[in-house]
Amino acid sequence: MKRILLLLCVLATPLLMQAQGPGRPHGGIPDDVYYLMPSFADGYVYFRGQMPAQGKLNICALDHSLRFIAEDGQELEASNPESVVKVMIDTVFFLHCQDLFYRMYPVSADMGVALERKVHIIRGAKEGAYGASTQTSSIREYSTYISEGYSYDLKDGKDVPFEVNENVCIYKGDTVFPFNKRNLRKLFPAKKAEIDAWFKAGHSLPRNVEDAREVLRYFNQ
Repeated sequence: MKRILLLLCVLATPLLMQAQGPGRPHGGIPDDVYYLMPSFADGYVYFRGQMPAQGKLNICALDHSLRFIAEDGQELEASNPESVVKVMIDTVFFLHCQDLFYRMYPVSADMGVALERKVHIIRGAKEGAYGASTQTSSIREYSTYISEGYSYDLKDGKDVPFEVNENVCIYKGDTVFPFNKRNLRKLFPAKKAEIDAWFKAGHSLPRNVEDAREVLRYFNQ
């Protein structure tokens, strides 16, 4: 196990930072919201042009950083995941594309639904109030989350207001596309007439994973 974790450290990151400090973790955000998986689990990290590495893994939904548990029990981050292509946690695959991790729901061998889930800290909101989400910037310390220049201490024992946003996309190979008419025509060039007819018949873009899979199955026949 020590050799496996060392391999993950060497391949994934030259810089590791401690994720949690004392106090209430994650600013009161539940673990199954703060992370893309309900808990850390055994998995593999697949790198471009390198052998995969194994460890106890999860992904932070705030900044989409790859996290793993070290031998001493500390939660660490792979700070330079540019070479990561996919991550498997338990039996779930995540595709890494443009600095985000998308949960994969296959429809065919190389295509399926890519679900993006992000958690936003709400700047300027009163405790318990929910408003418009903000764009997030990268974090440099786990104890503090930065949103549009405002700093939120996630370990001071106070709850922080947040909201969860999910976005249904399409993956083809290792690329993610927005789920829209133009990309459906691009991904199914032989079905352009059928796609046009489908929209003219009054169908709308899917808003959840199962509906999105049905649409892809329909045009993938």
